[in-house]
Amino acid sequence: MSAGRGGLYRSRLEEMDEEALSYLSSLAEDQEILLEDIEGTEAHVIMLCEQGIIPRDDAAKILLALEELREKVLQGELRLEGGYEDVHELIESKVIEKLGIEVGGKLHTGRSRNDQVALDIRLRIRRLLLELWRAALKLAEELLSRAEKELETPMIHYTHLQHAQIGYVSQYLLAHLDHLLRDIERMESCYRRTNKSPLGACAVAGSTLPLNRELVARLLGFDGVVENSVDAVSSRDFALEALSAAAIMMTNLSRIAEDIIIWSTSEFGYLELPDSLASPSSIMPHKKNPCILELLRAKTAKVIGLLAGSLALMKGIPTGYDRDLQEGKPMIWEALKETRSSLMMMAKTIRLVRFNADRLREAVEQSYAPAIELTEALMKHAGLSLREAHKLVGYMVKLLHEQGRALKTLKPEELSAAASRVLGKSIIVPPEILERAIEPAEIMRQRMTLGSASPQEIRRMLEKRREALNQAWARLREVENNLLLARQFFEESLEKIAKK
Repeated sequence: MSAGRGGLYRSRLEEMDEEALSYLSSLAEDQEILLEDIEGTEAHVIMLCEQGIIPRDDAAKILLALEELREKVLQGELRLEGGYEDVHELIESKVIEKLGIEVGGKLHTGRSRNDQVALDIRLRIRRLLLELWRAALKLAEELLSRAEKELETPMIHYTHLQHAQIGYVSQYLLAHLDHLLRDIERMESCYRRTNKSPLGACAVAGSTLPLNRELVARLLGFDGVVENSVDAVSSRDFALEALSAAAIMMTNLSRIAEDIIIWSTSEFGYLELPDSLASPSSIMPHKKNPCILELLRAKTAKVIGLLAGSLALMKGIPTGYDRDLQEGKPMIWEALKETRSSLMMMAKTIRLVRFNADRLREAVEQSYAPAIELTEALMKHAGLSLREAHKLVGYMVKLLHEQGRALKTLKPEELSAAASRVLGKSIIVPPEILERAIEPAEIMRQRMTLGSASPQEIRRMLEKRREALNQAWARLREVENNLLLARQFFEESLEKIAKK
């Protein structure tokens, strides 16, 4: 039996208009959930058999037919051909063509495409979230490893893209590692809410058949079920959360990309990309363009747009299942895949980029950024208030800038003379105190605050982040192991019914 022009479900309706069917069909994007649809259907059939809803012999035939289809998918032999509304109709039609409607027609018992597609989307997002989780952890490893290598490589930290304070490359990298660890926490949290089974909700209000929803959830490695059947088929907040987490992650990656792009320019010269991650010009032989990082910025805009589109799609849909949701699937796949590839490219970039320590040190030595430490030294050792010290140091920076001198060239007598002119009072700052306040290497060793750019704090944070990263890897391995155990249970249950 062949469905023909979306005919499998058209018990009441006449044959569908060909152009309308093409407009309606989701086959083009359903390739993404083809394996998930077969896997979910197999779990459903196992449950139907275990509950005595369909005979074991029929269940065995259906499962073997589904396994044949699964193998064809893995071999690239099953194509999502036209004439069907979606992957669900195609798979069921293929089984009915092989087994006849008397046996194959039992496959969909107690199930609607509404809870079926909700299941497929959760399975697919779950897989993509695990890929993102692993890719993010690999980037985190690169950030931590590079921070350890650049432990005391000095650099200017910026606010408003102007020199702010001096610090270390390692602290910059650790800051983005902390961003990423929070991104990973969001992925973990989203995974827990995604990893619930909606199957058994039927169309929207459940079934009169004794469906065992918990068994299906266990077979598929879910942590439980989406209990309320209306919620199970109508909710997509888990998908929106995945897109949101991806958009936040991409935004963080885009900021790193922007920094590297700026710092790789001739004007800064703080770092250099490897040739393998740079692009040439078609006409300018000297160019070394950071095109991959520019594309990452653009892909970030795309992912943000896909999140906005998904939110807009959901905002006006009545509760229950509506076909509008079909258009949300490709936005999910695209956003999560773009994020995954961007994580992988950023990991390579962090591993291979070369920091120009000499240029970074030169920038630090010539900077007026130690002004804040000089201000604090005047408060501690000359008894000035913050505003007095701020006024005096601001005057000195202006004077030195006009003279083309670095702050580190300031002499104690110049500071005392300036205090008399600016504040109307004399101060005495011992030479050794002044030197410690304006010498970059000395400044960073004096910092006392938690999480600051000081060697001891950087080392402490490195150790703490290594521990946090090890724990994050352990949580991922636990999740993956749980899925492996569930898969073993699934295969044993399938073999028990469908053994030849």
